[in-house]
Amino acid sequence: MKKICAILCFMAIVSVAAQCAAQKYVPERKDYTFKTKVFTTSDDDFTVADSIITTVTDKRGESFQLVSYTEPLDPEYWRGFGDIVEDDINFDGIPDLMICLGPTNAFGGFTYDGYVWDKKLHKFIQVENFNEIMDPAYVPSEKKIIGTFRIDNNYWTSIYQWQNGKLVLIEESMDTFNDSDE
Repeated sequence: MKKICAILCFMAIVSVAAQCAAQKYVPERKDYTFKTKVFTTSDDDFTVADSIITTVTDKRGESFQLVSYTEPLDPEYWRGFGDIVEDDINFDGIPDLMICLGPTNAFGGFTYDGYVWDKKLHKFIQVENFNEIMDPAYVPSEKKIIGTFRIDNNYWTSIYQWQNGKLVLIEESMDTFNDSDE
């Protein structure tokens, strides 16, 4: 009888161990850390940033890479390339990921690649048009993102809103200011 109990106990332990091994690890948003590296190229003795590789690593040490492309500007003069911002860009209460692509002109106008955390798929999904938004500012109560951009005396505003899981441009405007207006 003791032998039978020991065998049954052993079989139960093996069964539980097999079930545990069969359960697949499902990463959660909090499981990830990020690190970027800016790659530069030289063209006629002028060094420019041209791409950013972001390594995303989970708590088990497994990683994958996100590739971003930057405006060709001198990283010695401009800053921000590859900076990581964790913010809730789709207003679902979960921090998402933004990777700074750097400035787009002499007035700044920083843009970002945006990745939202998909709760169902348990992974980051790139927001196709997020890098079109200059200097994004958030209005959580309206689920809107406002982008602003300036060249000389022209000032553009674009307003994006989340609709059915997509970021949609809903309004654009441009104002021109004279030196006497300031």
